Amino acid sequence: MTAIARIPTAIDQIDTGWFDSVLDRPVANARILNVIHGTATKVQAELTYGDGTPPQVVWVKTGLEPHSHSIGNDQVYAGETFFYRTLGGKYETRTPACLFADTDAQGNSALVLDDLCKLGARFADPIRGGSIDMVASGLRAIARYQAASWMAPELGEIGWLRNGGSYRAADVLDWVWNVEHWRDYSSRPRFALVDPSIRDRDLLFRVHSKLQDEFWPRAPWALCHGDAHFGQVYALPDGEVRLLDWQCVQVAHWAHDVSYFMVSGLSVADRRAAARDLIAGYVAALREFGVADAPDADAAWEAFRAYAFHGIGWMMCLVEMQDEETCCAMAERFSAAVVDLGSIDLILNGSPS
Repeated sequence: MTAIARIPTAIDQIDTGWFDSVLDRPVANARILNVIHGTATKVQAELTYGDGTPPQVVWVKTGLEPHSHSIGNDQVYAGETFFYRTLGGKYETRTPACLFADTDAQGNSALVLDDLCKLGARFADPIRGGSIDMVASGLRAIARYQAASWMAPELGEIGWLRNGGSYRAADVLDWVWNVEHWRDYSSRPRFALVDPSIRDRDLLFRVHSKLQDEFWPRAPWALCHGDAHFGQVYALPDGEVRLLDWQCVQVAHWAHDVSYFMVSGLSVADRRAAARDLIAGYVAALREFGVADAPDADAAWEAFRAYAFHGIGWMMCLVEMQDEETCCAMAERFSAAVVDLGSIDLILNGSPS
């Protein structure tokens, strides 16, 4: 009899036997309901248990895509299994229940997560973006988990998290700003939405590298999702917003998540109209959740201006990971923000705290 691999390497391996081998409860039957391809492979399944407990719908998240073992994606997938094994459910992250999380020696990873649809979750549309109120709710969620982890000594001692997590381990910036990659992607529709004044690969790579190396590690730091764009969130019926896909988790300056989320989630017009108030609301939420030394509004605004640069990398995102329409929407929003906010000059010549 063939041994069951702990981490599946093909969709047909995600079957009753596999679930039964990795979950704590006996699985009598597993029925695949849906398969979604993208940055990772997501498989929805209905499980019937052998101990009489009610059936359960779960999602398996793994890497069965052609790009899954290239450009450092295996490191990124491993980042999420690390998160669920060590941090999931802590620090007010309010993540779904995790039934299994592991990475093998070959770099294959898999998660089994409880289905969120039973909570009435409404998933965000990154192309349309969100309302100002929804983005404010998302910033409140970020403030909640960052307040719970604000300068937490035990997090500061995890060197891998303090040094950029899987994003840094996978050398993401090296492939994002690769010369050949630039030549290919600069001919795509998204590029036309990037302000001509910043269509300079060498400049963008230099600025992004400085942001990563010198700005992300700065205090005050807290737990950061690390990839907190608008496509990673969902809203519950009561309006609470939560985040998914913690594969780029790190411990970094608070503005890393705040800036990326806000700019990705709002139209250019709404961001221009509401950004200052939203930053003030985030700071107020930090104080509400117990951060006595939260930054003042002016310091928070300056940090937002600099850290907003990170999302310009969307102009180089692989189409196998995100469709062109999503990349166009993000490239437009972040290009406008970088120019409006003077992010490049601030990173190269300024020193927001």
